[in-house]
Amino acid sequence: MMNLNKVHLIGRLGNDPVMRTTQKGTKVTTFSLATQDFIKTKNESETTWHRIVLWGQSAEFCAKYLKKGSAVYVEGSMKVRKFESEDGKLNFMHEIHSMKIQTLGYKKETEVELTAESTELDELHHQS
Repeated sequence: MMNLNKVHLIGRLGNDPVMRTTQKGTKVTTFSLATQDFIKTKNESETTWHRIVLWGQSAEFCAKYLKKGSAVYVEGSMKVRKFESEDGKLNFMHEIHSMKIQTLGYKKETEVELTAESTELDELHHQS
């Protein structure tokens, strides 16, 4: 049996992207992305928030060109990160690690695609 971990989202940034550099010099950018689903039975929409993580060239692109409210298409995989809070409680955070991001409503020259193999992306993820 094959496994698949692939996520496709279209939404708007909920905050300006935040870029940092890991100890090994790799750029990583994060932002929140809002998607909306229309609930026909209630005649209203429901917003879902997603944490997006980008590495390397894609991270630099997002930090430079995107801002709160930008519309984007994101393609990536779901990762679960666990961490301990200051009070000692174990927490889990679901993140979308993007392998491709495309702006919507901008000129073609601002599109960027990270073509690294998934093993390279996993390696980058473990370096942070």
